[in-house]
Amino acid sequence: MFDSKVGGAYYVPRDQNLPVNQKTGAPLYLLAQINFEQIPHIKDFPEKGLLQIFISGDDGVYGLDFDNEYSQSGWCLRYLEEVPKLVDESSIYKFQYSEDTELPLEKDTTFLLKAHLDKQVITMNDIHFDEVVDTYLDENLKEVMQDDEVMDELNDLFTLIPCQIGGYPFFTQYDPRQEDSNEVLLFQLDSQDHILWGDSGVGNFFISKEDLKNKDFSHVRYYWDCY
Repeated sequence: MFDSKVGGAYYVPRDQNLPVNQKTGAPLYLLAQINFEQIPHIKDFPEKGLLQIFISGDDGVYGLDFDNEYSQSGWCLRYLEEVPKLVDESSIYKFQYSEDTELPLEKDTTFLLKAHLDKQVITMNDIHFDEVVDTYLDENLKEVMQDDEVMDELNDLFTLIPCQIGGYPFFTQYDPRQEDSNEVLLFQLDSQDHILWGDSGVGNFFISKEDLKNKDFSHVRYYWDCY
């Protein structure tokens, strides 16, 4: 119940209400759950606790308000500082599907997340990519990167991580962050077997470095796009 995973039943503490879409009242779906004690430590991320990421399956856009990507009215995050050792069955919720349910994951899909540390090259549509290129690449390499075919191959090479915590995000359209943003990638889930964001899209969650250090998940940016 408390393993790091994508999809599946989830734990609701007795002192908390079931997470719901504030506009429709429908229960939210567990997109992903991260048990920080089960993953290698990443700088600034919690070393323990359980982060639950919920989205909506009843509004056609997975709970995202495209006019306010921080509004947790159709989705939400919950962080438990301490992971319970024992749990009562009454505290476990299994999402109820209907004919109108629309979610990135196929019905009743659940994946365990087995995390490992890795190094990553900055992705080409990261908001800071041009800054990095201007700072670190010599003029010859910059000229080569004007070739569209080369850029397409590099883009494919740099975006091979379908599910990640931290690191550099990628997008099918564009990075929603501003150039002066200090937001970092919290969690990313790409379309793959049994997972489909719209037309082969990708879902991302961002958080400021300060909020991440303080374990404050109340001002997270949620964004997904597709082809």
